[in-house]
Amino acid sequence: MAFGTFPIDVLSSAQPLGMLLPIKPQYVEQRAARSSARKFHETDEGYSLSLELPGLSPADLKVAIEDGMITISGTTKTGKHTYNASHRVAVPPEADTKLARAAAENGILSITLPKRQKVIHEITVASSNDKLPKAADDDYVLSLPFPGVRPSDFKVVCEDRVLSIATETNTSTHATRTLKRTRIPEDADVSAAGAAAEYGILTISMPRRAEELSTEEPPKKSARLVAVTNGSGN
Repeated sequence: MAFGTFPIDVLSSAQPLGMLLPIKPQYVEQRAARSSARKFHETDEGYSLSLELPGLSPADLKVAIEDGMITISGTTKTGKHTYNASHRVAVPPEADTKLARAAAENGILSITLPKRQKVIHEITVASSNDKLPKAADDDYVLSLPFPGVRPSDFKVVCEDRVLSIATETNTSTHATRTLKRTRIPEDADVSAAGAAAEYGILTISMPRRAEELSTEEPPKKSARLVAVTNGSGN
């Protein structure tokens, strides 16, 4: 079946794709009034951040998450003293903000964010293009040359919108090993993707997800508030 002509290493789309991975992002706090530059500490399980906020009562602290940012604010008045907090910190893209926790103890605020569970789809590579799903005109189709690589030598996996194509071939005449990665569009339906390798060409087809039509107005975005506990929170 014919899919037309597409650039090497690029999914056909009206919208351009991102650069090849891997790209290691840095999570650096954006400065706000009375705040100092800080970074999240990353572990295998998630991210943590500690802020020194002496004089601030846990009951006066407000922690909110909105548009990829954590905002920490609060004011505590004790006698003749007034203590203020105003911080904004960028949320790591892999963090699960729904499970965020915050605790204040002895003038230190600790915020923890677990990592989101990764969504992984493995795409089986068929031996003939005839086994690919019928592609619509606006589907995404990727074609790459892999001469000498058998269909069974491919491992095609999509993990969190990143498509990885790994090959390992060992024959009596040659041995090859390759790895390619690229981002895929947000509206590509990975669960319905198909792949085939024929005559040294790997073809991957992904349909677009159908847009859900609704007569209702989209819900207004609101900040997610994180309760601040008094103590370590353990």
